[in-house]
Amino acid sequence: MTVYLFLPAQTAGNIMVKGLVNDIKDIQVVGTTQHLQHKVVGKISWSPVPNLVFINVPENIRDEYITVLKVTLDKPVQLYRGPGGLN
Repeated sequence: MTVYLFLPAQTAGNIMVKGLVNDIKDIQVVGTTQHLQHKVVGKISWSPVPNLVFINVPENIRDEYITVLKVTLDKPVQLYRGPGGLN
């Protein structure tokens, strides 16, 4: 499954994705051959709350108007809809 993230022109550095249950297989900047790395943080093994995903978007790959990231997932999109934190 693939989803696309649309980032305004001035977006660079770490962007955060919250509530995504899926595993990310690949992130590519549309219109380039550039693949980006992501970092998963905050996952507690006993909690159903998903981790936070940070994607580092370098300034030199930004599009003048809008940067589009093609995010390839392990399966169809699953979003967390339960309570957050340690409730």
